[in-house]
Amino acid sequence: MSPQHLIIVNAGKFGREVYTWAQQSIRAGVPWVVKGFLDDRPGVLRGFNYDTPILGSVESHQPAADELFLIAIGEPQPKRRYCEMLERKGARFATLIHPTALVGNNVVIGEGSIVGPLTQLSCDINLGKHVCFGTNSNTGHDTRIGDYTQVSGSCEINGNAELGNRVFLGSHATILPGVQIGDDAFIGAGSVVLKRVKPGVKMFGNPAVQIGLS
Repeated sequence: MSPQHLIIVNAGKFGREVYTWAQQSIRAGVPWVVKGFLDDRPGVLRGFNYDTPILGSVESHQPAADELFLIAIGEPQPKRRYCEMLERKGARFATLIHPTALVGNNVVIGEGSIVGPLTQLSCDINLGKHVCFGTNSNTGHDTRIGDYTQVSGSCEINGNAELGNRVFLGSHATILPGVQIGDDAFIGAGSVVLKRVKPGVKMFGNPAVQIGLS
């Protein structure tokens, strides 16, 4: 099988992390070759030791038949915007599951999703498209997570929780069992969410309280 050419959207901080995870996946046997980054900042890798080129911007790039894309953008709304831009051009998306991740029975992972190192998805979980997990996060049974949602490192999502579309969880956030998080909600780092969160609000603290709109 010929390897697919992987292109990572964003050569910044999170893009460099995803590049590292992709290379580790390739060494574990995933049939990809990293072709380059898409980024409109031509000097963003200056000072870093990367021999992978910046191919241009998303706006200027025309996807080829042998290219797959990963969107390495942590903010849900820009992530969705670039996904839709590439979709209109006919792009296809890779799904990255790091070789150290633990994926249990009956776990559905939508296209374009990224499951980072040492993350655990226990069982009977449904992830939408372009969901991203950082490192060391855990998700319990019977959980549903919507499209474009970002789960940062060391988060704890307990069983029967439901996260809507375009939710952002900061690092070390904890979602208690059965809690529902509405679309476009923002949960700050270290927050402990005890009860339902309305769409489009920003929560912070232990226990988490609303501090504004996302």
